[in-house]
Amino acid sequence: MSRASERTRRTGNARARGRAANVIERVVSATAEELSRVGYAAMRVEDVAALSGVHKTTIYRRWPTKTELVAATITTMMKRGEGLGAIDTGAVRRDLRASLLSVLDLKPAEQGILRIMQTERGIPEVNTLAHRFRDALFRMRVTMVERGIARGELPRSVDPQLIVDLISAPVQRALLFNERVDARYVDRVLDLVLAGAAACASEASIGGARRQAAKRRRKARTKP
Repeated sequence: MSRASERTRRTGNARARGRAANVIERVVSATAEELSRVGYAAMRVEDVAALSGVHKTTIYRRWPTKTELVAATITTMMKRGEGLGAIDTGAVRRDLRASLLSVLDLKPAEQGILRIMQTERGIPEVNTLAHRFRDALFRMRVTMVERGIARGELPRSVDPQLIVDLISAPVQRALLFNERVDARYVDRVLDLVLAGAAACASEASIGGARRQAAKRRRKARTKP
């Protein structure tokens, strides 16, 4: 068998095509549904096999453990969102808005997975996967804010990480408690946080200038 026709067992290294790609898609979709329905601890590979129509031995051959199967499912979610990292509309607000709304537009099963990553963090495997997902999303949004600073849309003294924390928290809460959040709410959050960040930076700059001016006056009075 030539190297070009060889197929690896694992999704992460395989360039799956044809039937293999179809099997992966069915199993990943079924895993997402089961995770959303029963959670990580109660999820069984047997139920994933029944839902996907893929034999259990085929699943175990590609993903030997439940952790690897769940990791592959979450990795697939992350890869689908990688295109969001390329968002550059030329405006930081529009970039962040697209990123936040993309999470709200996830399929119900995918939103369920995000809730599982919050509610079952006591399980080491889930905690590791949750950190991986959160860190990737956080870095992507920080990059968006940093681009906005470089374009002059926000003062250089603003804290990109704090801005991302503040805009992300309401959406995370909504997903955790299965609350309904719409685009208008996201717009209000963005307006408040970005305007507040700019105002605080401006106030800090003015305060710094005043302190420098007062320092110069004190020095002038002490001169003989």
